Order: sequence, then C-alpha cells, then structure tokens
Amino acid sequence: MNAKLINGQTKLSINVLVKNEKDSRVSARVLGLPEYSVTSSDRHSAISELDRLITANLLENEVISLELEIPQREHPWQKFAGIYKDSQLFDSVLTNIESHRRELDSQTANDYPNDRHTHKPVNKRI
Repeated sequence: MNAKLINGQTKLSINVLVKNEKDSRVSARVLGLPEYSVTSSDRHSAISELDRLITANLLENEVISLELEIPQREHPWQKFAGIYKDSQLFDSVLTNIESHRRELDSQTANDYPNDRHTHKPVNKRI
C-alpha cells in the first residue's frame, strides 16, 4: 500500500489481484489482506465492489504506517570468542590439531593417489 496527498486529499494505492475464475466469474482481492476479497460477474464489477468494500472500511478505521526498530541479536557463538586467549594449553591443542590434520591428509593422499581433488596438506599457521 502506498498513500499520497493529491490536491489536499489522501489517495491510497493498493495492489489488487484480479483473477478469472473457472466459473466465468472474476475475483478481486487485495494482496496481503485476504479479508478484502470479492467475486463478481465481470472485471469492472469486481473492482468496483472491492473499492466499495475498502472505502466503507476506511470510513470507520484508519491506515497508518508503523516504523519498527529491529533489535540486533548477538551471534550465538559470539560469547565464546576469545575464551581461550589466555590458556596455556591452547597452542598445544592447535599444534595437535594441525599434526592430526597432516596425518589425515597424508593418509588420504596415499589411499587416493590419482585424486586431483585430494586436500593438500597446509603447513601454514593462521
């Protein structure tokens, strides 16, 4: 929906789905607002009926724009970032992981010598 002020009058622009039904009737409904739906004998009548339905409802109600602030959520793993920065064991754990990875890479290369997609061992530490 889009509201515009034209010549001192507010005009509301609404997206409407107009559909030819199997029974030769025509339906018209406001997209996103299923309670605003009509079926009639032809396209013009369906649009006119929908217009009357919406206008009658607007006489009793009000359309406003609501701007919401979306709260920023912390990444679920953020609370774990840096928890081992002062650990004396962290470097040895990384060394063990790297060593184990090199063993696995070597074994894979031996098991699949012709596989050009085999992971190449990396000796670079980040």
